[in-house]
Amino acid sequence: MTTIESLSDATPVVRAVDIHELPIPPYRSSILPQIDYDTHPAYGAMLPRPTLGERVEALSRFLRTFAFVAIRRVVDYENMPLLSKEAGFTGLNASTAIRYITMFTRIRVGRMIGSLIGTRRPATPTNPALLNQIKSDGIVCLTLTPDEIGRINAATAQGFARLDERRANIPLEKRKFDDNVYWCTRSLDPQAFTTVENIFNRYGVIEAASAYLGRPVGVKHVNAQINDQEYAFWKRQFPDTEIADPWGSYLHIDATYGMLKCAIYTHDIGPDGGPFCYVRGSQRAKVGWFEGMVRRTNDFAGFASRKVDIRKKFMALPAFLRKKAEFGADIRDDSPEADRLREGHFSATSNFGNCILFDGNGIHRGGMVNKGERRCLFILLAEI
Repeated sequence: MTTIESLSDATPVVRAVDIHELPIPPYRSSILPQIDYDTHPAYGAMLPRPTLGERVEALSRFLRTFAFVAIRRVVDYENMPLLSKEAGFTGLNASTAIRYITMFTRIRVGRMIGSLIGTRRPATPTNPALLNQIKSDGIVCLTLTPDEIGRINAATAQGFARLDERRANIPLEKRKFDDNVYWCTRSLDPQAFTTVENIFNRYGVIEAASAYLGRPVGVKHVNAQINDQEYAFWKRQFPDTEIADPWGSYLHIDATYGMLKCAIYTHDIGPDGGPFCYVRGSQRAKVGWFEGMVRRTNDFAGFASRKVDIRKKFMALPAFLRKKAEFGADIRDDSPEADRLREGHFSATSNFGNCILFDGNGIHRGGMVNKGERRCLFILLAEI
């Protein structure tokens, strides 16, 4: 665990970090889990062979989505402002398209000039221990003080209230994962950003993230998230079968690039409260450019779903394209892959800290609440 003493807002110096080893060994593989879908009991072992028409349809859908994901990566989408999250966005039309293209051009030209003249460079970490641990483990646990958590709660109370109101108006059976998330914006929730930024600067989080990513970064998103025991999205993964829910349900890598994330618990979270979980060191698994694109494409295309009709579409893809970013539930409990994931699986309950910085390229999951409710902030650190 990583613990840093709190400082007053007037103190610009960040104190030394006390680093403790995580209580589990690192991931014992250099690659992500490999799954044989041809023999999997919910896939090739039970589904009929796809027809030629089904293969053509699935591949067409994959290629269209692959192009979309490729464009996102070429334009560095994760490190660009999201107009849709700010006030004044009126939908995709000529006006917003011109607005985005103008903004994109201005930002990219500015970054190019900054790189040429040496002003666009990563920060020097004020706490090298943070940088060293995120490089080693992919996750760092910090302990914010009760006063700091109180400030965060006060600054995000309005966002959580809006989220409570939205969730109350959506029946549970119709609720989707994104319905449990409220995206704070700088226009509507400026205090949320200011409070998080002040605390992160005090702890050296932003500098460490910048050094890790190799580019200047800041707080891009502050997202309020609520999960409760009623919304068990990780259960009944194969609803048309008698297959028990696998231990690895919801283990995944993120479909985004070029950012770090941070989970801040607004209250104490124990083993049944949906703590954030991470497979220590899994961010170092080798994922080539093409494999990463394939995994993210399948998730964006909806092929990660385990409903029977989607599994049929997924199996209609060529074998080398059958890879997912959200793959956990497809890993059989009796497989070597599951064993390796179990031994490196770290559950970041509140006794380890309440501010969890992590690399989303590593294998992780969270929000799987068995009892009560979890209220958490997710902070995205990217170039802004």
